[in-house]
Amino acid sequence: MKNFFLFGSVALLLISGGWAVHTYEHLAKTQVDESAFKQLVVEGEKALNLGRYVDAQRIFAEELKINPKNVQAERGLRKAIVRETLSGEELKKALDELYQQNPLDGHISLFLGEYYAKNQELDRAQAYFEAAIELDPKLAEAHYVLAQLNEQRGDLNSARVEYLKAISLASEARYQNSLATIYFKQRQYEAAVKEYGKNLEYPLSSLESAKIFWRLGYLSQALNYQRLAIKWLDNEVVMAKPENQDAWYIELAPGQVVKLVTLEEKMGYAYLSLSATLFLHGNTEEAEKAVQKVRQLKLAQQAEIDTLIKSNLDTLLQGNTEVLELVDSFKKLYLQSS
Repeated sequence: MKNFFLFGSVALLLISGGWAVHTYEHLAKTQVDESAFKQLVVEGEKALNLGRYVDAQRIFAEELKINPKNVQAERGLRKAIVRETLSGEELKKALDELYQQNPLDGHISLFLGEYYAKNQELDRAQAYFEAAIELDPKLAEAHYVLAQLNEQRGDLNSARVEYLKAISLASEARYQNSLATIYFKQRQYEAAVKEYGKNLEYPLSSLESAKIFWRLGYLSQALNYQRLAIKWLDNEVVMAKPENQDAWYIELAPGQVVKLVTLEEKMGYAYLSLSATLFLHGNTEEAEKAVQKVRQLKLAQQAEIDTLIKSNLDTLLQGNTEVLELVDSFKKLYLQSS
């Protein structure tokens, strides 16, 4: 009998122990699943806050595969799809529906502001941008688009303040590039170069720095920045980074912007900029080689890129009239728009 009770106690202990292990493993798995769920939702919201709507779609869709009834992920996915895929009146209708469902959603106010800004209803756009910030103070993209609106209106000081707020929330390369451009416009060249320099492996900032050295007449420094930009453009790993997937928006004149989307377009702009600097520096043979690289790309936007380079060169002449003859020669030789 004693042995029987001893055996029973051991069996009970083993069963209890097994149940405890199973329970612990289940709880641990549940905690991991909940942690993964929370992390996906957090990452999706972060992508929305930074204006990375394609990434937000992917992240929220991944969460919904795991948890199809996740309401927060479903709402996030819908917002990202509406913002990324719709336009015009179709976009406005979808945004109005979302706004009626939740007028306290900062992202929807942001999207409505963008809609009105695109339609040149700037006062209404500003009101929605400010509402988005009030509803969600951590919404970096709202500060960024409000800064762009202020810049469009010529209020560079207010634009600078909003760009700084956006950067304080997220050190995105395009935020820092835009802030540097404000410094450039205000002729704070040292501050501009310093800000552009924070964007490592971001070719656009290097090309913008080169424009400053054009303005100052330091062609050797401009060449260094342009060659660095081309080095990064040639690097597949660098150009695979999310920030380097973004389109480049380069101002041609107030209210007039050239948009470069593809790697080939960005490369064409970089090589033609390099060619101009080489030509002005007296290295006509290398300038010709750089132009040939551009022509080999057979870009549909070549005329727009030529116009952009022409505008940059005209800006250069504002402080360096001694290169007027060389600039005219380069335009006649290589720029279609001339």
